[in-house]
Amino acid sequence: MTTSRAASGYSTGLELILNACESVLQIAVTENEKPLCFEEWFAPGRATEILAPALEQICMRLAIRPGDFRRIGCFAGPGSFTGIRLVLATAAALRRTGRARLASLDYLQALATSAVMRRAWLYPGKVFVVTHARRDLVHFQEFVSFGPVIPAQPASDVELLEPAAALGRIQEQRCLVCGSGLERHAQLFVLPPMKESGQGSQIQFMPDLVNPDLGALRLLARHGDYFPADVEPKYARGCDAVENLVEREGGASQTVKQLEAILKTSPESRI
Repeated sequence: MTTSRAASGYSTGLELILNACESVLQIAVTENEKPLCFEEWFAPGRATEILAPALEQICMRLAIRPGDFRRIGCFAGPGSFTGIRLVLATAAALRRTGRARLASLDYLQALATSAVMRRAWLYPGKVFVVTHARRDLVHFQEFVSFGPVIPAQPASDVELLEPAAALGRIQEQRCLVCGSGLERHAQLFVLPPMKESGQGSQIQFMPDLVNPDLGALRLLARHGDYFPADVEPKYARGCDAVENLVEREGGASQTVKQLEAILKTSPESRI
């Protein structure tokens, strides 16, 4: 979706929103909170080769430069390590070549907010987000709705659970449930879209809601806190590359120590 830019007497400036936390790369450009462009790339594993050329094409169509962005909303996780790093590295580069401030946005909150906006879910409605984390594990977090014009607010921390345990946590409650975990573990989440299981109890599963809607992306970006600093990733679990190393004296254990030291060291230019 691309729309023409309209002149405005007052503007927050050009804003870029980037999300690659799961299988879809989402790129949105707004000005004064009005959408100018929104692209979704359903190309799992190819976001790294797509993002930069896509941004170049968007800037050409809108007749803007990458350095013109004033604010960049970065979805920092939890989700794909590669996707998160790609978004944060791109935003960091744009900040260094322009004047943009960056905001750290939460991916699970975007999904919960999408559910709230789709169903006009009012306070104190509950939303549970269940997304794929790795084989036999899901990210699980509870949110509370304050209505469709306010981002859903977290009511718990992110947890890593087995799918059956996540399902057990949302039984017998009036709530919305969404996220890629429903699709990935469909053999467990086979209940109909609405289940009545007792007086006042209502569970509404939303298996089609696996990616945040544009409205939710914009709402979270509008409420983001922007700073002239890079955004830190939100990893809810350990790095596969590190955890898969076999601990051996003087081998993998030494590699792990070196990785930990590198990750704690601030990047410095060698030029």
